[in-house]
Amino acid sequence: MRSWLWLAALTACGHDPAHPGDAVADGATTDAAPLEAIHYVGRFDAQHRAAWPGSAVHTRFTGTDLMVELADTGTNWFEITVDGVALAPLVTHSGDRAYPIATGLAAGDHDLVLAKRTESFQGTVTFAGFPGATLVPTPRPTRLVEFIGDSITCGYGDLGVGPSCEFSPETESEPAAWGALAEQALGVPHVSIAYSGIGMVRDVAGTTMNVMPVKYLRTFADDASSTWDFSYTPDVIVIALGTNDFAGGDPGGAFVTAYVGFVQMLEAKFPAVKILVATSPMNGDPKLLGYLHDVAAQTDVTVVELAVQLAADGYGCDYHPSAVSHTRMAATIVPAIRAVTGW
Repeated sequence: MRSWLWLAALTACGHDPAHPGDAVADGATTDAAPLEAIHYVGRFDAQHRAAWPGSAVHTRFTGTDLMVELADTGTNWFEITVDGVALAPLVTHSGDRAYPIATGLAAGDHDLVLAKRTESFQGTVTFAGFPGATLVPTPRPTRLVEFIGDSITCGYGDLGVGPSCEFSPETESEPAAWGALAEQALGVPHVSIAYSGIGMVRDVAGTTMNVMPVKYLRTFADDASSTWDFSYTPDVIVIALGTNDFAGGDPGGAFVTAYVGFVQMLEAKFPAVKILVATSPMNGDPKLLGYLHDVAAQTDVTVVELAVQLAADGYGCDYHPSAVSHTRMAATIVPAIRAVTGW
């Protein structure tokens, strides 16, 4: 769960002080950071639409109850956290609806995080506001970590008791995966650009079309016409790809070439960014680690070796990392991030 809301005020599509029709408490700016009443953490467009897993809305509100209005093109699951405590998840329905997300709270101010648990292919969601709520502006953060990955970073099956269970929206939770766990430890918001089955040069089925260098440029992963405007700037980028590239065997030098090109694109977009490239807990092939060192020899990245998951730690669905394995992954990446940033 995310309990650092006082820090989480990143807006990826401009700094909208509040949704029209919401009552907003007084507050404009501070010397440290501008104040915002609603914060969009992740890739949101100007209409406040989002699809990537982990996309989140943060706010502080005054009152005992809260509703949210969402328009969904499909059916998604959301984690609801109030004052650092996870409530029952929200399951949306196709169409535009208002959902009660908190009731019977103590009088006073409360911090809310509404985070998309499910992946892009479950549907694109439009955040339409908190009807009738009194919102309290909070400061925008000054740091951000971006995780780029595959089903592991999506949290595929991390809530399931595997390995025999198959994929289901109920057992997938990006807010329970290693990126979100790293966020909690660092006190720094994160964004996940992740998609199940994806690779750097080919996907799990061997297709070379919709790989990460292609989808990364999109606001919505499955909409080729949506072009991301790079309106947020991460301080750190963690790339964890390769599991699916190796699914059909050794991808060879093409993997290194694609990886180097992708890193160089990121460095051009974000000249001050620190980039870490990680191995996979689902792939113990030493060639993956070797290829990442080849990438590091040609770019300014730090290689992080993630331990291969252990049967003793259990599995999520389809042999994906369990909650214990995600905790171990976070415990490895957090000090690596601290080492390159000094945080």
